[in-house]
Order: sequence, then C-alpha cells, then structure tokens
Amino acid sequence: MSKYMGFWMGLMLLCAGALQAQTGVRLRKIVKHKSQHLYGLPISMVKVPTGTFVQGAENDQDSNNITSNENRHPVLISSFYISTTETTNAQYKEFVNWVRDSLAALNLGGEYLNIKDGDTSINWKNAERINYQDPAVMTKLTNLLLDPSKSLSHKPQIDPAKLVYEMKGFDYQEAAKIENKGRSPKDFVYHYTVQVYPDTLVWMRDFGYSNNEQMATSYFASDKYKNFPVVGVNWMQATAYCDWFTKQRINRDQREHKMAIGGQCRLPTEAEWAYAASLNDKDLNKGRSNDQLDQADKPEKQKRRRGKNREEEAVSAQGNKLFPEKVIEGKHGKMGIYNLADNVSEWTNTSYYAGGANFENRFNPDIQWGTIDSKSKSKRRKVVRGGSWKDTPQFTTVSNRFFEDLGTAHSYIGFRVVVNLPE
Repeated sequence: MSKYMGFWMGLMLLCAGALQAQTGVRLRKIVKHKSQHLYGLPISMVKVPTGTFVQGAENDQDSNNITSNENRHPVLISSFYISTTETTNAQYKEFVNWVRDSLAALNLGGEYLNIKDGDTSINWKNAERINYQDPAVMTKLTNLLLDPSKSLSHKPQIDPAKLVYEMKGFDYQEAAKIENKGRSPKDFVYHYTVQVYPDTLVWMRDFGYSNNEQMATSYFASDKYKNFPVVGVNWMQATAYCDWFTKQRINRDQREHKMAIGGQCRLPTEAEWAYAASLNDKDLNKGRSNDQLDQADKPEKQKRRRGKNREEEAVSAQGNKLFPEKVIEGKHGKMGIYNLADNVSEWTNTSYYAGGANFENRFNPDIQWGTIDSKSKSKRRKVVRGGSWKDTPQFTTVSNRFFEDLGTAHSYIGFRVVVNLPE
C-alpha cells in the first residue's frame, strides 16, 4: 500500500513541477516580448519561492526611526515573480507611447479604429504607424496638442500633460470590510485618470543650486539612457504602468492563447521586497565596497589612514555615483536581482503606518489605508525601500526605508514589478 502511495505522491509532485515550469515559460514569453516601441532590454523575471523570514531584521537603518527589536517578527510569503532589474526608461516609454497612440487613434478615427457589434477598439496595426511628423496628422490631433502660446517650438507638439491613462478596477480591500457587507458591488468600482509622462524637472527640483539641466532634458528622452531606471514617476504612475502591463501584456496573451484570464503585475509589497532582498543576499551590505563600509561603520579607521587628501576622503564619504547607472551594470545577488541597494530607491505597494508592525498579518503582510483622494497626508504615504545613487554609504543598503507621498516624484526613486500568475 505504501509503495502505491509513494508512486501517486511522486506523480503528483511531478505534475505540480510540470505546471510550475509551464507557468514560468509562459511568463518569460510574455515579459520578453518586444513590441515595435520597446527598443531596450526586455523585462527579466525570477521566481521567489514561498518561504518565511524575519521581517524587520533588515531594517537596522530606518530613515524614519520606527523600527525596533520588538517589531521583528517571522512572516510567511507566498511565491511570486519579481523583475531582476528596475523598470527602465525604454520599458516605461513603451507604456507612454501606448497611451499616446491610443488617444491619437481615438481622435483620428477611421482606419485607426475597429468597430464591431457596437464596440470600438484600437486597430493597433495602423495605430502603431501613426506619423507624428506629418502636419496633416497633427492638425487632426488638436485635443492632444500643447497650447501654441506655451510651446517653444513652431511645430505642433503633443502635450505631455494630456497623456492620461484610465485606471479602472474593483477595490477588493474596501469591499471585504465587514461594515460594507450588503452594499452593491458597483460601490467599489474605481475609475480615475493618471498623467503618465515622467516629471523630468525633478533633476532640477531635487538639487537646488546644481547644474542638472542636461539630465532634465535628456535622461528620459535620449536613447543614451534607455536602459537606465526610469525616475520622476510617482506611486500612481508606477501603479498605472503595472495595470497597463496586466491588461495589455498578461491578459491579452491569455486571451490570444485561449487561457483562463488571471494574474497580475503590480508593485511589490514591502514584505515581498524585503523577503526577495533577504534571499538575494544574506549580506545586507552587498554592493558597498570595504572602503565604503569602513567610512560608514568605522570612522576611527578613517582617521588612521594616511596618504589620502581631502578630496579623496570627500568622494569616499559621499559614495562614487554621480547619477543612476544602467540597470544591469551594478552588482546582483544570489537570486540574480540587481541594484536593490544603491541605484534608485523603489516604490512599494505598502502604506506607511508608524507602528504598523504591531498589528499587521503574519501571512503575506501588507498595510493599506487611505486612497489617492485622501486629504490626510498620513494616509497618502507609501513605503520606499533601498538606497539610491545620491545616498551616502550609510544609506546604500537594502535596509534603507522611508516614505513619500504617493503623488511625489524624485530623481532618485524608481520601481520594479512583481507578477502573480495562476498555477
């Protein structure tokens, strides 16, 4: 009997492994697909297995000083896929161009639309070939153009502020609350728009009395930086990108292959981010050189050094990065994940709540409170993790943690994505 039981258990494990392999293959095909607009690196994903870790143990350096020993606790995290690099300018630009082409097709009509049984959809075969240098085309896109009185060019230009993405969905968190039992499902459908073009002036705004005009004009626009992490995007824009990727890449692929619709691209929860970081490298100071660690943790050694002039000491104390680097040029850990500590800090999906570790769930913890319409500043805070290129060595670790308003953008904050797919 035990022999047969072992046979069936082995068969079940073999089938489960085959299904997981199929899921992984399907995901790789989805994320590595290169459209006409994606001219940079495709998204690379790695699977993070189900497991436990001690949340809070990695937070010795909390910029907001809320983490203490008593807040450390074991948590269980379900498996997920996480991008091995931060989202790049090229990858985000594909999203921006999709929004631009969608709005242009709706304005142009005719050959750029498909109308069937009263439903209207974009004819992407034609929409992807819209020539924005053609004066005849641009004259038909007056609703999308920059006001001539505000333009520095004599040529008509698309107004970045008019490139908006519609966010539509169902708020399961709100619908699940006991006090909302019995209410109509329609009450929990959300619908709002998000301006998708990055704020390129963050390079000027973040650093007063600093000459960063070249970065402001070229970092997102120039091909030179196509494989650098996108910055100048707030939490809402990062979330909109994830929503677009879910609907236009994952769900579309599932429909084309007649598969069950499911799965989601989203920002990682703080717990998922920290768990992936802990697996990627047990040494939480990965990415910092011995010299940098000496500067940050052992200042007495610095005093004993000889032969270093003041300029060299200043560079060492500040770190050796002037701007972000290409997403695959930094160091990666055991999981193959790049730049968790020192390229750009990264948005998470988790709301920042002082003392939240005292009551969050031990199974897939994630704190959510407030909405994008919240008037209270405290309800608009989102957790940001990891150090960035502008930080001193003390903060260029995966332990670095702080919050920002969900509508705020900076030149040192970007994001990476996670994907869940039905097994």
